[in-house]
Amino acid sequence: MKIRKIFLTAALILISPLLFAQESEDKSTEETEITKATELPPAFVAWKNTKLTFTEGISYAQITRIETIPNAPNYIRETMLGGAFFSVRTNDLSLFDFIFTLSAYYPFYNAFNGMPQKTHNMFNYALDSFLGVVYTYDRLSWVKIDTALGMHYMFQLTDEYYMHYMGLGLMLGIQFPLTRHLTLIEQNYFSLDNANLGSNKNVQPFDGSYQYHISLGLRYSKKVPNEYHYIGKLP
Repeated sequence: MKIRKIFLTAALILISPLLFAQESEDKSTEETEITKATELPPAFVAWKNTKLTFTEGISYAQITRIETIPNAPNYIRETMLGGAFFSVRTNDLSLFDFIFTLSAYYPFYNAFNGMPQKTHNMFNYALDSFLGVVYTYDRLSWVKIDTALGMHYMFQLTDEYYMHYMGLGLMLGIQFPLTRHLTLIEQNYFSLDNANLGSNKNVQPFDGSYQYHISLGLRYSKKVPNEYHYIGKLP
């Protein structure tokens, strides 16, 4: 009987480290699974950690609408507008970032086949927007180059119609780092649009439409400073 008790005691002493090790391994596996379950998706983490920058400035736009006439020269209508813009973009998402630009314009010149036209409604205006993916080439220390591709939309009130333009836009921008936190930004974008989404679609549809925009603005950011800058450089 004593021998049996001694044998059981020795067996428990030998097995207990294995049981403890198995229990520790199970707890470790369980904790790892809980940690993995609570981890955020990489895309969400990137969006959460991105830094937004804002740019404001002045803008110019030119709208061209083309109406083809059988056996006659095309009717070409042009509108030139001036105004202001505001843009916001993400930074450090991964390969691409996103940019959104909103502009407000007032038309100051209208032409029909090159001949100036008088405006009857002094309250004409236009609202323009562009949303796209942007890639920044930053291999040059003294300047950065932005290229973006995205969707373009504009609403324009004319003497006759409520115009809606929607199409594809291509943007090219240049960043000039003035100081550590202040950047001068010049943006250009060109768009090809469908101009037959408004009240003109049944009365005067257009066969083609395109726009050109040029903007000049300033961006001030402490979160995304310029490592190289023209003013106040460290030796």
